[in-house]
Amino acid sequence: MNFQKKALLTVVAAGLFGSLQAVAQDAQSGVKDLEAGRYTKALQTFQSLATSAPSAENFFYLGYAQLKSGNPDAAKEAFDKGAAADPKNQLNNVGLGAVALAKKDRATAKTLIDNALKETKNKNIDVLLRAGEAYTMFKDAGMNDPAEALRILTIADERDKKNENADIEMALGDAYSLKNDGGNAVTKYENALSIRPNDAEAKYKIGNTFLRGKNYAEAQKFYAQAIEADPEFAPTYEDLAEAFFGSRAYKNASKNMDLYIQKSQTTDVDKLLRSAQFDFLAGDNLKAIQKLDQLKGKVNNPVIQRIYGWAYSGSGKYNEAIESLNTFIKTAPEKVIYDDYKYLGRAYGQLGTPEGDSLALVNLEKAAPLDTTENLYREIGKTLQGAKKYDAAALAWQKAIALDTGKATTNDYFQLGMSNYLLGSRVGRDSTMMMNGDTAAIREAKEKYYAAADSAFLKVNQITPDWSPGYYFRASANYFSDTKGAMATGEPVPLYEKYLEVSDKEIAADAAKKEANKRYMMTAYKFLSSYYANKNDAVKSKEYLTKAAELDPNDKDVQNALNPPAPQPAAKPAAKPAAKKPVKATK
Repeated sequence: MNFQKKALLTVVAAGLFGSLQAVAQDAQSGVKDLEAGRYTKALQTFQSLATSAPSAENFFYLGYAQLKSGNPDAAKEAFDKGAAADPKNQLNNVGLGAVALAKKDRATAKTLIDNALKETKNKNIDVLLRAGEAYTMFKDAGMNDPAEALRILTIADERDKKNENADIEMALGDAYSLKNDGGNAVTKYENALSIRPNDAEAKYKIGNTFLRGKNYAEAQKFYAQAIEADPEFAPTYEDLAEAFFGSRAYKNASKNMDLYIQKSQTTDVDKLLRSAQFDFLAGDNLKAIQKLDQLKGKVNNPVIQRIYGWAYSGSGKYNEAIESLNTFIKTAPEKVIYDDYKYLGRAYGQLGTPEGDSLALVNLEKAAPLDTTENLYREIGKTLQGAKKYDAAALAWQKAIALDTGKATTNDYFQLGMSNYLLGSRVGRDSTMMMNGDTAAIREAKEKYYAAADSAFLKVNQITPDWSPGYYFRASANYFSDTKGAMATGEPVPLYEKYLEVSDKEIAADAAKKEANKRYMMTAYKFLSSYYANKNDAVKSKEYLTKAAELDPNDKDVQNALNPPAPQPAAKPAAKPAAKKPVKATK
């Protein structure tokens, strides 16, 4: 916020003690601190000036600083004193209107501001400017009126016949910004720059327009220009941090939030908590915890427990994380977001207990539908597979793929395929999947799961055609699902052959993969040899047996098939034992 020089001259004239030059310098210093977001320092300056030179203008600036720092009651007290000091000066009545807006009392605000404009006959540019600014000061609906701001500021703009007042252009830009009219907002800020070249605040506000549109790169560009124009303009660093946060450059977000705190000297708890959050996201959990420890006893905001929980989770203090996050969720349920459940779930998952694993899944499943950054269904699927809950795992992988189909990975489809493949292998064998002994139901279930596996593995082949496991497991799914008999139909044959072709290429590129692929290759060789033997193609059958023998010379089944043992001569029948002569009876 830039302030009019005329007001400063009035302050000078109103000085009651000390040199006029010192009073003017103090006022200019206070204005500069207020512009740069150093509200605490500005408040100290204006409080001192209001005490030493109790003019309407000094009370106005004191009230304005109180309002900007979020203390409307203190602002009202200053504005009331300013109005009493000079009833004809309407700036403080406009300030009282702004206080009413801060309390969402728009009717009172309009009455006060309209009366101030009426008393000055819409001719005082300062009053018009402050009236327009009052209607744009707050972002929450019910606390602003951009249409009324534009009406008043247009009158001020018309009064500025020489087009010398950059503050009017800035305020018009703010009004358009509240209307979400970014084009006109930028135009007005650019007009301000034409009057006041290289103005940091104008460049900063252009950056804000791009930030609201989530054009983070363009926002960062204008924030950089604002910092170059005035490195001490603190608000730029806060919003630059948010722009880096939006583009997930968390280390830069943390760094610039620290600069904002340093330059603004803010004690605002919400800003300090946000800074700790950025530290956590940047991976500096210790720094985040240290900041939170400094706020202990000073913060009546349950969000501190959230950030403690996140930071503890990231630093491996899982019991502390669970305690903090459960406390937060219990005390502030209306503020809970999916990240709270995500970090709580991860902390439970690290406990290594059945109860912890169960609670991990419960919380991750609460977070997953809303988390588009990490796709937690992958994490859920992996956890369920580890617990051998393949039916639930398959559902999780389906959701992972559905959540972001365009970016679904080879692993997503492969794990979906494996979940169904392992389900198929359990049908008729696992006590929970016996289908009451109904062989037809068992056959149908096997076909269903293996068909689902085949479909998923086909996607793996399409996405990553040079990765052999996709072909091997697709071939195996076809083998096990073939109720007519794979040897008769030969459905797995081209898939096993493709697997061996791709596997050979992998080994040629990396000899270390030979041992990793050996088991699957032997299965493929043996199946193909048996298939071609069944088709009376002895040449093909022997070709695959030979390759199997080269891969594993110690495989007895392969060696016996290649070199069947010589038939043993038939054993002669054993000679019958000679009949014993009957023993004579003796008397």
